[in-house]
Amino acid sequence: MSKNKTEAPPMFPVEELAKDAGIPAWELAALRVGMNWAEGKQVARTEFDHALNRLRTRPLGGGAL
Repeated sequence: MSKNKTEAPPMFPVEELAKDAGIPAWELAALRVGMNWAEGKQVARTEFDHALNRLRTRPLGGGAL
């Protein structure tokens, strides 16, 4: 076995991360559509935070994230 293996970050359902972040349901819906995430999709907290930032800072009518 390789000694250089790194552990994968913990994964959480996007709904749980949204609840922890206190984002409203409409914003979670927009995030899921923009990222093409199905209900129950599990992602790392950093990936979620990055996607949420991209949603919040994109230009109006900016299309997909």
